[in-house]
Amino acid sequence: MAGQQSPDAGSAALWFDPPDEGPVERRALSRERVVAEALAIIAADGAQALSMRALAAHLGVVPGALYRYVRGKEQLHDLVLDAVLGETDCRTNASEPWTLQIATLARRLRAVLESHPGTAALLKTRDPLSPTSLDLAEAFLTPLLAAGLPGREAALAFRVVYDYTLGFALADPTSPAEQRLRDTATREHLHAFFRALPADRFPALSTCGLYAWDGDRDQRFTAGLETLLRGIEAYRPTPGS
Repeated sequence: MAGQQSPDAGSAALWFDPPDEGPVERRALSRERVVAEALAIIAADGAQALSMRALAAHLGVVPGALYRYVRGKEQLHDLVLDAVLGETDCRTNASEPWTLQIATLARRLRAVLESHPGTAALLKTRDPLSPTSLDLAEAFLTPLLAAGLPGREAALAFRVVYDYTLGFALADPTSPAEQRLRDTATREHLHAFFRALPADRFPALSTCGLYAWDGDRDQRFTAGLETLLRGIEAYRPTPGS
């Protein structure tokens, strides 16, 4: 009927750079398969290894075949990130304290990013305005606004927590540095090193440096997140102000 939107029009409108729609189901490839294989490349060799040529070789097709599904490398990255961020459970219990809701979302986002090694690196260069990224932002902003933070402060608080979570996920738990902290003998040797530092030259490090290089990754994430949330709490208007 004239003036009626197509079923996908509302979804496409959520994209800053929407994917083209087409009869992809009739082809041997699909956009879903392209994204899945792109994620496999990133997991195996890192985000820097993903290119249209590398993906085509992985799929056993000529590079030109991919352009039926994605317009280029940047859109491929956005589709990959949309798929990954879409795995984050954005549901929260509005009756819980706002700090608990934000902490729950941050932990879920971190878990998703770390379950797809290499994708956090893409978020350093791409910030997709896609359906799932907007759902995630909405989920973070809702409890912040409900807590009484003004719009600008709520938005900045969301970015602080989001950027912290992204930065933590970038410190790949499988990296040599993280594996060194997980190895008990190596970690004890490292802690002994800090305790042996000359206190007259490194008074702070010799006292508490071992805690900064602690092997409990979850504890480090939680401590940093709680510090951020206490800072955000300080910006909340006091009742009656």
